[in-house]
Amino acid sequence: MQSVESNGSDLLEHAKALRDNLELRGATTEKLRRLPDDTVSDLKAAGLHRLGQPVRYGGAELPLDEIIDIITALARGCAATAWVCGVWSDHAILTGMFDPVAQDDVWGANENATISAGFLPSGTNERVEGGWQLSGTWGYSSGCDHADWFLLGSVLPHDDGPLTPSLCLVPRSDVSIDDNWHVMGMAGTGSKNVIVDGAFVPDHRILSHAAAKDGWEARGCPDVAPLYRLPHVSTVPFHFCATSLGIAEAMLEDITTGLAERKSFGTAMTEFQTMQMHIAEASAEIDCARLLIKRDVTEAMEAMRDGGSMALEIKARNRRDQAYAARLCRQAIERLFDIAGSHGIFEENAAQRRYRDVRAAGNHIVLSWDLAGTTYGRVIFGLDPATPFI
Repeated sequence: MQSVESNGSDLLEHAKALRDNLELRGATTEKLRRLPDDTVSDLKAAGLHRLGQPVRYGGAELPLDEIIDIITALARGCAATAWVCGVWSDHAILTGMFDPVAQDDVWGANENATISAGFLPSGTNERVEGGWQLSGTWGYSSGCDHADWFLLGSVLPHDDGPLTPSLCLVPRSDVSIDDNWHVMGMAGTGSKNVIVDGAFVPDHRILSHAAAKDGWEARGCPDVAPLYRLPHVSTVPFHFCATSLGIAEAMLEDITTGLAERKSFGTAMTEFQTMQMHIAEASAEIDCARLLIKRDVTEAMEAMRDGGSMALEIKARNRRDQAYAARLCRQAIERLFDIAGSHGIFEENAAQRRYRDVRAAGNHIVLSWDLAGTTYGRVIFGLDPATPFI
């Protein structure tokens, strides 16, 4: 079997090679409000749906920093595709934190299985022999149309203790989809409601939020691979700001190239100092976002390889940086969209879709600056974080 370390560069090249086709399908993806079947086929043919999947099931099990580079590359072609691919990677990493029996349930019979989610605790549950009976509706399940399994949030008691937010693994056969995803941006993610009516969830397919977010120590699993040692909330959601980064990088490239061909009353647009300053500032914001993301995910993987832990202050910094990197990318896009002028508002111009997509992506709760910024501030002042999102 190919080593885990040897295929990251190949997968990155596959992602880059898809850019043109993904861009050409941009309008179709948005109109469908899900990924086109051809796009999903392309992702699977390239192995890009298996970035976070354990190598023992044929997955890539790439380090998080390499996964982030791939998601960013995909977002240069299509933000929705990058987001869904990132979601599948995120959830594969999470599933790698479950009981090995649950992992066998997911990938034992189908190594190509993908996993979507409805994270926020919802629905009702009833204790039955060997597990729980789960019912309810969960929102924002990106990539659900093409998913084989779902991670659904519920509040359950653990070890006869208090009720605890938890994740339940449910197969596609127990899930129906409510086609409610009519949105201004990131429409192609197909982040629809999913509905479950009395699904049986065995005990081994349940993982508490605390076990996921607090890392390998909370799970009592010191011998697992570094990728599955990570504390989830403060590391893995860099997938989402990577999508914003790829959008911003593509926009910067397009606008810079476009300006070189435009004139205003006979004067080249590139001669205007205001344009030069706007490009300089946007590019600096984008570079800062990339550097923040890269530093944090690289340090996280190094700590996991060394058998270390992540201090609360570092977790808070990472949460700050997830949201701030997305904020920087949004600011850069705002600046670049202004430069695009009236050209940018035409439907056939990718600028307007990228503008809407980065705005929509930034509304994800993990990328909320209000939440992440105050969390960081509380921790730095020695206060309790007062949030489960750390």
